[in-house]
Amino acid sequence: MFIINNKRFYESFGKGLIVQFSILITFSLLLSGCGRKAPPVAPRQVKPPAVNDLSASIDGDMLKLTWTIPREKEKVTSGLSGFIVYRSKRLSSESDCKSCPVLFKRVTDIPIEVPSSGYIKRGTMIYVETMEKGYRYIYKVTFYAEGIISSDSNYVDFIY
Repeated sequence: MFIINNKRFYESFGKGLIVQFSILITFSLLLSGCGRKAPPVAPRQVKPPAVNDLSASIDGDMLKLTWTIPREKEKVTSGLSGFIVYRSKRLSSESDCKSCPVLFKRVTDIPIEVPSSGYIKRGTMIYVETMEKGYRYIYKVTFYAEGIISSDSNYVDFIY
């Protein structure tokens, strides 16, 4: 039978065991995870429907954009907030670049006012603006509800 009576042996053996156990716990904590790593996303963030019927009419130098409030399952979307109108304006004499991105600037924010009855039967939105001759205009509209912005609407593109 082999017996070790060396006090140093027991102390070094105990310290080594503690170090090994500490390393094991550290690696376990570092390697364990709670699912997919990605930026946090707030619950129930469903994009509102996009405007799909944006149209324009011109009377003299006045532009009139019209569209209807998007509906979900034949109901007006809840939590209505408003619309943002964007415009791209550049000289019509500039060459047309098919591969270049269209640069839009925010023109206005149109809030939706819900009547005291609490619902809107059939909503048509209108935006009016004075135009300048010699420019190519492109417009788009986004809808936002409860702080979430929809996809872009269809584009209205013309030269005035």
